[in-house]
Amino acid sequence: MEAVPWGFGIQEAPAREWSEGKGALISVAMFLGGIAGGTYLVSLYFNNIRGMFIGWLFAIAMGLVDSAHLRKPLRVWRIALKANSSWISRGFIFVILFIGAAGLQLLLHLVTGNAAAAPGGAEIFFRVVAGILGFCVAIYSGFVVGFVGGIKFWSSGILPILVVIGGLAGGSAILMSIMAYDSSSSFNVVQNLARFMLAGYAIALFVHLWVSTYNSEEAKDSALLMLKGNLAGLFWALIIVVGVIVPLVLDFVAGANSTVLLIVSAALVLMGNLVMRYSVIKAGLYTPLISGK
Repeated sequence: MEAVPWGFGIQEAPAREWSEGKGALISVAMFLGGIAGGTYLVSLYFNNIRGMFIGWLFAIAMGLVDSAHLRKPLRVWRIALKANSSWISRGFIFVILFIGAAGLQLLLHLVTGNAAAAPGGAEIFFRVVAGILGFCVAIYSGFVVGFVGGIKFWSSGILPILVVIGGLAGGSAILMSIMAYDSSSSFNVVQNLARFMLAGYAIALFVHLWVSTYNSEEAKDSALLMLKGNLAGLFWALIIVVGVIVPLVLDFVAGANSTVLLIVSAALVLMGNLVMRYSVIKAGLYTPLISGK
């Protein structure tokens, strides 16, 4: 939809500052946060240190991308000063604390040096803390955009659920490829989880779009942009086909030793997840100050 400068406040306006130029980094940071939390949580449940480490690396990457989005990255610490009123501030704190807690947990595991041994009390403590913070990192991006009151497409209770399920779907796909490489005995369980999370992710996405058609005219128009508008190509080709259908087929075809297929599947899930976040942000439309309808 083409708009004259903000439509003089009487027509829907695209949220360009969230999706164009440096604003596009917001989608990347949201994606990295969801995958960081999802990968760590799934790996924590299955006690896979490599998966936890990869989740930790995703969190660090998120912090770097978030900093790159700022005009003055050296002042990024100031974001933490408004935690009582800002989800961006809370998310920044979640990410920093998660990186610290998960980093200490991984360091403690490395120091003990015995992968087969049960984790000690200190490591268990940091696992619990990092697990809670990992969930917060995964879900907070859904609350960040949800509190932008002028964009009704984002103001949905489904959106935080969608970003968490998307992160868990990506994390399950990553862990499945790791376990295939490691020849883990838990591979079949993780494979079933990956299938379930991927299907749940697709359902949550369509539910969000369906609910949006009843939210407001602006939210409905945003949903239609994804389903049959300018973003339909990204939605159907990259999010649904490449990011859901093809990985599901590969997950049913691949066995415990199909390392290449599982790596390809994980890469496609991550690609679809990234495009989903970008498309949801790109589709957001500001509500007009004065109704022109």
